[in-house]
Amino acid sequence: MHLAVYGVDQEIGMKNYRVIALALFVLCLGGLAMAAPWKFAVLCDSRGAETGVQGSDTGVRTSVLGPMATAMAADGVDLVLFPGDEANGGPSCGKLVDQLKKWKETMAPLYEKHIPIYSFRGNHEEGQDFPPGSAVAAWDAVFPELPQNGPKGQKGLTYKVEHGNALFIGFDQYVGRAATYNSGRYDSTTNTGAVHPWVLQQINAATADWVFAFGHEPAFIATHRDCLANAPAERDALWDALGAKNGIYFSGHDHLYVRRTAPDRAGHAVTECIVGCAGAPFYPLSGEALNADYDRHVVPTDQFVNAAHGGTKNTNDYPQYYGYLLITVDGNTLTGEWKAFVNYDYKNWKAPEKPEFKTLDTFTLVKRAAAVLAK
Repeated sequence: MHLAVYGVDQEIGMKNYRVIALALFVLCLGGLAMAAPWKFAVLCDSRGAETGVQGSDTGVRTSVLGPMATAMAADGVDLVLFPGDEANGGPSCGKLVDQLKKWKETMAPLYEKHIPIYSFRGNHEEGQDFPPGSAVAAWDAVFPELPQNGPKGQKGLTYKVEHGNALFIGFDQYVGRAATYNSGRYDSTTNTGAVHPWVLQQINAATADWVFAFGHEPAFIATHRDCLANAPAERDALWDALGAKNGIYFSGHDHLYVRRTAPDRAGHAVTECIVGCAGAPFYPLSGEALNADYDRHVVPTDQFVNAAHGGTKNTNDYPQYYGYLLITVDGNTLTGEWKAFVNYDYKNWKAPEKPEFKTLDTFTLVKRAAAVLAK
């Protein structure tokens, strides 16, 4: 870096000049340190089968998740987002609390480096609630370190995190659902509680350069018919809030990777990345056209697809891979890389001695100016 100091009075003396120049240089270095690029990773859906079945242990696909944890730690990430379906949840895989502990154990390469992991429940953690309240109790017991700054009744389940020049808002889509909620319908009258008002309040009040929201279910239909489209009014309010704040939404639930955009009601293209490819059985991208039948009749536009055969054709005809998303934030610019686990033994569910991850999707987003967002 070149530092020039002009207009210094000659009477100040060489000694004082050096002191001032050094102080300016230190201040500049401090500014550069504050603005240095930083990274985070996103992945979801690592649920597996019983111990010893298809590379799984205690309901977690450890043969996939373990190498991913090591790779993300080597990437030097500042934090990791994991929006749900950490484990199978089913009783055949053991107690839910033991399955979640196995997941945490598998993520040890990150925890050992003190890299925070912000986890959220998926339907597989929520669905084994017998007796009622036991699923949340198991979650709280295993993840007491999660932020407790969310709305009443959702502490440790819905929360926010500030890091660098970004705000992260993660939300549990199950704990607050109305008794009338029906995941087979697309009805804003009966289906409420998937997106808590607190989430919208935090996004609308955000002053960070980047706002990242994440939850288990996609915003629009991808493969599963149950998603935030079941509660269209809440989904659209979330999309409008993200559209006004340079927001991006990360999700899973569908076991694939897809990067896509869908407009908010002001016409801003909001990016969603479905990163449900951390070990769960593969799904095709087969239901997007159904979005035309519901609510605003918006069908997302795909930029990159990696899914099982039987749906939308994969970008570049790649086979389906497991993988994770690596995001680098550099001021007003964001760069994303989807890193595929290319040498995993997909036939026998085994990890190689030396796992290889290859970047197959790369994208760059630039923060939109306030004048553009206001249009």
